[in-house]
Amino acid sequence: MENSSKKQSFWKEERGDISIKGIAITVAIIVVIGLALTFIQGNLGTWITEIWELFMTQIEGLIS
Repeated sequence: MENSSKKQSFWKEERGDISIKGIAITVAIIVVIGLALTFIQGNLGTWITEIWELFMTQIEGLIS
């Protein structure tokens, strides 16, 4: 009984909260899918450049 209340407590506390771990997992999944698609299409260099520029733009937007 005590174990199930801990699970419920964990999910209750995390609901609606965006954590660094959650963001990192989401980004990792997007990168893996993107890499798979890129290898199929053969444009790895272009894709990496576009993703890098996208992340840098987002980071600059958060900083300023």
